[in-house]
Amino acid sequence: MYQATVYARLTRRKTLCFKKNNAEGVEYLNQMNEVLKAKILFIGNKEGDAQQLGWLLSNVVKPELELMHVPDAAAFINQQSAAGADVILLDADSTGDDDFETLRNLRIAIPSVPVVLLTDHEETTGQYAIRNGAQDYLLRSQLTSNTMARSLVSAIERHQGQSQSIGSAPLLESATAVLNKLPLGVILMTESSQVLFFNDKARRFLEKKDGLIIDNERKCRATLPSENKKLSEVLATTLSPETGKPGESEFALSITREQSDAPLTVMLAPIGTGIAGKGAVLFVSDPIEPVELSIETICRLYTLTPAEGRLALGLTNGHKLDDLAEEWGVSMHTVRSQLRQIFRKTDTSRQSELVKLILTGPAALQAAPPIL
Repeated sequence: MYQATVYARLTRRKTLCFKKNNAEGVEYLNQMNEVLKAKILFIGNKEGDAQQLGWLLSNVVKPELELMHVPDAAAFINQQSAAGADVILLDADSTGDDDFETLRNLRIAIPSVPVVLLTDHEETTGQYAIRNGAQDYLLRSQLTSNTMARSLVSAIERHQGQSQSIGSAPLLESATAVLNKLPLGVILMTESSQVLFFNDKARRFLEKKDGLIIDNERKCRATLPSENKKLSEVLATTLSPETGKPGESEFALSITREQSDAPLTVMLAPIGTGIAGKGAVLFVSDPIEPVELSIETICRLYTLTPAEGRLALGLTNGHKLDDLAEEWGVSMHTVRSQLRQIFRKTDTSRQSELVKLILTGPAALQAAPPIL
């Protein structure tokens, strides 16, 4: 067994340092009634850091917290025991790995305990910590008694809530696996553009930070201000059925990339209703890597005629109605009539809903490249 050093057992007392913290933090901590006592395990190779953290936490009145310190992350992971800890505070800058290997190993070895990352680097570390299994991250330069206690307690409460839903985990994992098999990027976000989920294909687009990025507030943005404004407008249109003509509101746009002559194609469709709130799904594709959907498959799945299948596929590839009519040498009246029939047969009412149906259905899965 490793020897954990207990640096501070906190008592319920108000100190001068705590009184100087802002009123909002005091009010928040006073409302922490569900977590009355917690053990924090700090993993980091600097004893001075552990002493500083212990001093900061000693200024917290509520809840009662206890800090333990382990300098060797690998030895702790090998034991596969949480030593009674309720939350792990991992010093990311002392592990020496840039790919979150230590964090992932912690989550595998001790999945019952949430992990909060301590770092100096928000952009290169903090933003990606949650995607690799952390509940939250703390910036060393912004540490206060309140912010640290708030983050650690919130991590415990969120993890407990997730554990209560453990029965649905296999279903969620299966759904994620399906989205990861799609041959295009999928990004789920709220009406305020905050990202909730993205699949593996979207991850590759986002990691390049060329065209689309996730900012410090976890909002999906276009790198060019003019295109980011357009993205916001299209999102607003997508989430407002009353905007524009029925069935013909704009839902697709091109996103410029500095590292490629070909822009990304982004299509938006609404998700979520009622108490769940509004949101949108972004389908992101690269024209250099076209998604080859089968018109025959689309027609067979949704009982469409060949002409209707061709139109459905054209919309799915991000083309506009007037462009398709001009390319095929037919009138707008013809393509609109075909679109109405497609809506009727697919039980949709908007182009974005139609695209979402096709891109998340069997036709797209059939087009997905084989997993090697």
